[in-house]
Amino acid sequence: MDMSVIIDPIVKLFIAILIGFVSVKAGYLSADMRNVLSKIIIKVTLPLMIITSLLSKDLSGDTAMNAAVAAVSAVVVMTVLYFLGLGTANLFRLKEPTKTLHAVLSGSGNVGFLGYPVALAVFGTEGLFYAVIYGMVNDAVFWTAGVYLINRSGGSLVGRQALKKLVNPNTVAFLIGIPLLFFGVKLPPVLNDAFTGIGSCTTYMSMLFIGMTLATIDIKSLYKRVSMIAPALIKMVIVPVLVSMLFVHFGLNPVTIGAVVLEIAMPAQTVASIVAMEAGSDEKYAAEYIFFSTLLSLLTLPLIYYIMERIMA
Repeated sequence: MDMSVIIDPIVKLFIAILIGFVSVKAGYLSADMRNVLSKIIIKVTLPLMIITSLLSKDLSGDTAMNAAVAAVSAVVVMTVLYFLGLGTANLFRLKEPTKTLHAVLSGSGNVGFLGYPVALAVFGTEGLFYAVIYGMVNDAVFWTAGVYLINRSGGSLVGRQALKKLVNPNTVAFLIGIPLLFFGVKLPPVLNDAFTGIGSCTTYMSMLFIGMTLATIDIKSLYKRVSMIAPALIKMVIVPVLVSMLFVHFGLNPVTIGAVVLEIAMPAQTVASIVAMEAGSDEKYAAEYIFFSTLLSLLTLPLIYYIMERIMA
């Protein structure tokens, strides 16, 4: 069993985080540059990545059932994890806006930036397809309900104003991309290559943003954040193991099981720290949570991969 297929993508992300961190600490970049970087990600690179990711896939009748399993799994798992996150937030007496942010981070995963490369490396293009289906739902829920909840708890928007936040560049990208996906529409090669190239910048730009944000906080305080341990272990170990056992019991396709379970086990959604900053929420807590869960994933993803192989054997 080659663990490097899981560990290598995570290490690459940490290198980008380290570069962002060192750049600010050394005075090479200003921490204020995060504001511009976050807007470029949210308004330009991420919407293009969403559209090109959707249009690069083909929906066929042979995979419709497994795709439905992946989509339904995302909705059910994210809902359960969100409420478990609220429970742990109450347990550790977190206050708003950190409480809601904690719950959203507990429910949404880094399926695009980290999950897709891992699924492709471990299960090939078939695994990537199911990972994308899961990721579509994960991101759709995050960019609608997640963004709404973070903005509402952050106090930047209330009532109908908060509902308007549901319409953002990324939900628009989904609204454009999903119909094109179902009708089999493809972008012209030149346009697709340009959009794909720009969208591919999202992953490492987000990591740089996290590193720059971490440079503004006291990382030594991470050991005090016991509130992060329970939800991270629930999301990244306990729930994936339970889901894999359930899927095996119902005799699902091994590739579907593997791809979906690995997506469930992904660390926290990286762009949540950007959304938190834009919403006036607790961006530092978000950055710490993302850093901690991504660091933990160096251990938990190989563990989940090993456990899945044992369960499916």
